[in-house]
Amino acid sequence: MVVIHGGNREKIAALTRQPVDSLLDFSANINPLGVPTAARATLVAALDELSDYPNPDYPRLKTAIARHHHVNLADVFVGNGAVQLIFNAALALEVKEALILAPCFGEYERALTKTHAHVNRLYLSADKNFQVDVDELIRRLQHAPSIGLVCLGNPNNPTGTNLNGVAMRQLVNYCNQHQIWLILDEAFMDLTLSAHGSWLPQLTAQDHVLVVRSMTKFFAIPGLRLGYAITKNPELQQRLTWQNEPWSINIVAARFGEQAFKYNTYIRQTQDWLRHEQPWLEQQLNRIPFLKVYPSCTNFFLLKSNRARLREQLWSTGILIRDCSDYEGLTAGYYRVAVKDRAANQQLLQQLRLLGFAKEMR
Repeated sequence: MVVIHGGNREKIAALTRQPVDSLLDFSANINPLGVPTAARATLVAALDELSDYPNPDYPRLKTAIARHHHVNLADVFVGNGAVQLIFNAALALEVKEALILAPCFGEYERALTKTHAHVNRLYLSADKNFQVDVDELIRRLQHAPSIGLVCLGNPNNPTGTNLNGVAMRQLVNYCNQHQIWLILDEAFMDLTLSAHGSWLPQLTAQDHVLVVRSMTKFFAIPGLRLGYAITKNPELQQRLTWQNEPWSINIVAARFGEQAFKYNTYIRQTQDWLRHEQPWLEQQLNRIPFLKVYPSCTNFFLLKSNRARLREQLWSTGILIRDCSDYEGLTAGYYRVAVKDRAANQQLLQQLRLLGFAKEMR
C-alpha cells in the first residue's frame, strides 16, 4: 500500500510553479516556533563527530529520556522518528491479526501489512465527532479473539481526538487480561491541550503496552527525525532489543535529543502558543460557513468542506492543506489543517473567507 503524507512542499511547488519558500504549509503538523535557538550550538558541535560511529546503545540519549519520564534506562528505545519504532514493534510482535481505527495514521496498517498481519478496522463516526468509544472497541475485541494487537493514536491523527484516563485504563486492563499488545502512539501528546495526558505515568511492567513518542513535531525537526518508545514489559523489551538495528539515529539527532528537554524557555513558549492559538483558530474556522470543524485537543483540526477541491483552490494562493480523502473512513471533502502562528493562521482564514465570498457572489 502507498501512504500519502503532508509536508511535501517541493511536489506542490512543481505542480503550481511557485517557489518552494513562498508556500505556507498547513499540511504538516509541526511546531511553528521552529528549531529551538538554544539547540543551534549543540547541532553545530555535533558536526565534528560525523567521522565517528555513534554508540549504538545511545546511553546519553536514553538517559535523558528516562530522566524526563522517570523510567528506567532499560525501558527506553530510540529510533529515527516514531514511524521506525512502530515498524520495529510490528516486526517484533508478529501478530496474526491486529485492530486499528479508521481513520488513523496510515503507517500503522503499512507496518502491520509488512508482517503479513490481517488488519481489522474500527470505523469512527462523524456523527460522534470521530471520538473513540472504548466499550465498542472492547466489544470488537471480544468478538474477534484472534486479534493480538491494537494500534491506537492518542491523540488520533487526523481526527485530533483522544481517550480519557478512565477509558484508557479500561482498555489497558482488557488488553492485559487477554494478552493483547497495545501500541499507544503519543506522537502529538506534547502538543495536546487535553487534561487527559500520557499513559506513561501509569505504565507498569504488567502492561502489554508500548508508548511511542515523537520529538519531530514538538521540536520542529522533521528534517532531523527523532523518536522514542517506552515499555516496562520484560517480554516486549526483549523482543524490541532483538529487533533493533544498530546506529538507527545519526549523531546530530542523538546530540539534539540529549539536550532537548533542557530547552525550558522554548517548551514554555510552545505551550503558551498552543494554549492561546489553538482555541482561537478553532473559533475562527467555525465562522467559515462552508466548513464543519471537528473538535480537536491537539495542534491540528479535521475539517469537512462543502466546497469542492478546496485544497487545489488554496494552492493557487500559496497555501497547502492536507486532503484527507485517502484516509480509510473518510471521503472527498475532508481536510486537515495545522495550527500555526497568528500571522499564518490569519492568512489561511483570509483566503477561506474570500473563497466563501466568491461562492456567495455566483
